[in-house]
Amino acid sequence: MARFKSELSWSVSRDRLFNECRRAYYYNYYASWGGWDKKSDEFTRKAYILKNIRNIDAWIGDIVHQIIKWIISSKLYGNVVTLEDARKKSKQMLMRTWEQSRSQEWKKKVKNNLNLFEHYYNCELEREVLMGKMQKVVNSLRNFYNSGLMEFFLKLPKENFLTIDELDSFLFEGIKVFAVPDFAVRDEQYIIYDWKTGKPYDKDVFQLSFYKMYAESKWKASPENIKLIPVYLGSEEVSLTPISAVPLEEIKSYIVNSIKDMKSVLYDIENNLANIELCAKTENAWTCKRCKFQEICS
Repeated sequence: MARFKSELSWSVSRDRLFNECRRAYYYNYYASWGGWDKKSDEFTRKAYILKNIRNIDAWIGDIVHQIIKWIISSKLYGNVVTLEDARKKSKQMLMRTWEQSRSQEWKKKVKNNLNLFEHYYNCELEREVLMGKMQKVVNSLRNFYNSGLMEFFLKLPKENFLTIDELDSFLFEGIKVFAVPDFAVRDEQYIIYDWKTGKPYDKDVFQLSFYKMYAESKWKASPENIKLIPVYLGSEEVSLTPISAVPLEEIKSYIVNSIKDMKSVLYDIENNLANIELCAKTENAWTCKRCKFQEICS
């Protein structure tokens, strides 16, 4: 079997972590490399375990994304998922994955079992707070159904569905760039949707603008024919208002500079080997407090 090779790539999430804390970036992309192999050393294995930790808010968001993917994908097979169906499935997923984490099933298979930050570091939330966060899943699904999106999607032929939350990539400046649009369809225009379970964030516009760059590369869509819609499912009244994208040249320039910065922490660019000494720790105490790598950070 061919061995995986560590290669420098770029994504919105990778760039975000690099700018948030370069030491966490090092642990996530370099120290953990090969940790899936049982023959890896103890530190590498530990870094890999920590890399796969999720916090409760990310877990909640993941489940909402998975359920919506299931709802939309079902349409391709002629099935219509009701809100009640979605509620039941989300509850099952919540209970199953919570138990995975609580009982440490991840010790058997790290990648396929949830490992919550709050369990791993023994800082569980009070029951009322936890139940409120879990209720966010049901609320988000209800708001999705009330938005009118389902009625629109059901009218579209399945060949108009372009991608449903699938990891994809394209080459930019010789570097593999990853993109995972939540959902994209072709109607009179190319429409890219991004599901958000949290509050509006100033970097959401950049993320969607990057997806526009992806659409131009993937589907050869003309810039004026692409519509970008962030869908904030935490709002009782979901707005489906398109946003104005950041100019393409600005996005490209940002990525070029981001890749340049990422290369600056490498001592061997060809083999993508990073120097931990060039990956400084953040000085933000709150970031450290919520960091999944705090067990090994020194």
